[in-house]
Amino acid sequence: MKKIITGLFMAIVLLSCQSQPKSTPNRYSYPDVLDVKGNIKVPQQYGVSSFSDLGTWHSFSLIKDDNKEQIGSFVGPYLMRQQQSFWLGPSLIGLQIKDAKNGNVWDLSQARLVSNTFYPGLLKQSFVIKELEVNLYLFNINERSTLITADLLNNGPDRELQLGWQGSAFSNVFKSFDAGKQSIKIGINDTETAQLLFNGDEISVDDSTYSVYESPRKLKKDKKLTISAAFSYTFNQEELRKYTALNRAAVEKSAALFIQNETRWNGYITTLLEGSDNALLDIKTYDKLGVKALLTLMHNWRSAAGDIFHQGIVPSYSAPYFQGLWAWDSWKHAVAIAPYEGDLAKDQIRTMYDYQNEAGMIADCFFRDLSIEGVNWRNTKAPLSGWCIYEVYKETQDIEFLKELYPKLLKYHAWWYSNRDHDRNGLCEYGSTDGTRIAAAWESGMDNAVRFDDAVIIENDEGAYSINQESVDLNAYLAQEKRYIQKIARVLGDVENEEKYGQEATELTKMIQEVMYCPEDGYYYDVELKSQKKIQIQGPEGWAPLYNKVATAEQAGEVVKVIMDSKRFNTPMPFPTLSAAHSKFNPEKGYWRGPVWLDQAYFGIVGMHNYGFEAEAQQMAQKMVESALGLAHTQEPIRENYHPLTKEGLNANHFSWSAAHILMLF
Repeated sequence: MKKIITGLFMAIVLLSCQSQPKSTPNRYSYPDVLDVKGNIKVPQQYGVSSFSDLGTWHSFSLIKDDNKEQIGSFVGPYLMRQQQSFWLGPSLIGLQIKDAKNGNVWDLSQARLVSNTFYPGLLKQSFVIKELEVNLYLFNINERSTLITADLLNNGPDRELQLGWQGSAFSNVFKSFDAGKQSIKIGINDTETAQLLFNGDEISVDDSTYSVYESPRKLKKDKKLTISAAFSYTFNQEELRKYTALNRAAVEKSAALFIQNETRWNGYITTLLEGSDNALLDIKTYDKLGVKALLTLMHNWRSAAGDIFHQGIVPSYSAPYFQGLWAWDSWKHAVAIAPYEGDLAKDQIRTMYDYQNEAGMIADCFFRDLSIEGVNWRNTKAPLSGWCIYEVYKETQDIEFLKELYPKLLKYHAWWYSNRDHDRNGLCEYGSTDGTRIAAAWESGMDNAVRFDDAVIIENDEGAYSINQESVDLNAYLAQEKRYIQKIARVLGDVENEEKYGQEATELTKMIQEVMYCPEDGYYYDVELKSQKKIQIQGPEGWAPLYNKVATAEQAGEVVKVIMDSKRFNTPMPFPTLSAAHSKFNPEKGYWRGPVWLDQAYFGIVGMHNYGFEAEAQQMAQKMVESALGLAHTQEPIRENYHPLTKEGLNANHFSWSAAHILMLF
């Protein structure tokens, strides 16, 4: 059976990696879209990008091209453990080759490295040594596991070889390091386990290193051999048993699993390259950027684990403080990923609603291990869940999903009016549950926006506080959500709510137009609660009415003039989060006081498109992606935000919602 599997695997791999017609979308057209190469010296070494898939909580990288000492190996794994993330070792798994007749171990540092490449969904390394062509592949096979496969083609004389694996871990990051039956088991703590499975019985362990060989095998000239191993990172004993069984089988069927991986990723690429008739960016021009954006979301995909009950996408694997799930981020991720992984998109929404309380509030964020970082119930985030529920339904056509989420959405929508409408006038405010102004600003998502500098917190009820200003973006989102509830009600045959929320949307839209628009400035603003005086600070909240389709055509035209003004928002990289003309404009250190966030840029671009300013929308979309340094035409990771003047990337790398909104533009 092994010989059959070996031959099949070799045939598939060789066929897959051959040049394919350009008209056939496939991942081999997109090598090294991101740079995932590095040398790891210490466990907490940040800045090295890595690869994961299928929601694993670990990732791997390629060796540096000039690192002869690690030829035959992959770098890592990196274990994602919230604030305690670390590299388990510089290279836990590497191929080793021994001459079975004389016992000499081949020195792979003498090999000639042929290729060392990251393709979507796959790490591949190729080298030649002693007339032996070696190809190593690493890809994920389930939500806890990675398969590492080496195939060897003999172009020299007949040989008898022993193939195996070797590697090491950092000695200060684990509790135990033991050999088992055809396995190495590394206890991270009392519950978490990293495990390697293989077919070899000849195992030796020395502190934090291991070596294993399979039985000798004959390799004739022009013939091939394959050897495989599986790595898993699990969080309890039940998982360990489950994935031990799955991965023992996986080691024996590497060829079939490779086909599954290949088919899935080529399917993603095909879907991406289809683009859309309504696209604001041309996918043919920016196909590599599209692939980079898709990879960013996939690398941040995390499966259900611990206190995360459904799979989802975290903001950034490269920032330990972002190893959780946030509400605002999740709504955006779900819409972007729905065309590629519909089940992931649905679960991304479910996992946030798992943390909806009895009152209807959805938590701001939570983490896999709540004993390290708990649930943030101090605030929620802007109401975009109606949008994402309906958009994911449109993509998946899963009406049972719609039925499941509908009552929860209604409860969350009503929560805003019960807890964040201080004067009960139908216009809501951002707020908090603990009476702090900082948490109220967090609720907006724009943590330190200038518009909140003079805001004061006021009590509505026990555990319900508002700031003393009604925010235009919040109410625009609520008006949009009413329309989405109306659409969902129509699909589900709920005539009463269809009429109710349609009427409420019309009434709220009129209030926003009349109360929050300033005809003198041609812009929308937050208003002070009692006086209804406009807080005339120009930020992206002012174009939220265009995105949410609550502006009049005349008002939208005036807002577009403000957006297109080079002294305010049409900066070298457009759409800063504060007008460049404002005295507090500070992109370098401002976070929400000047940097360009791609979600807000997306809202501005789509807002212009909504009101017929298609040329301006496409112009600004192209200017945004072309001007951002490292975004469109390099291997640089997609950043959390960007400097509107220097155009350089700022803050976290591999940022999911930035990637999500790039995908939406296609």
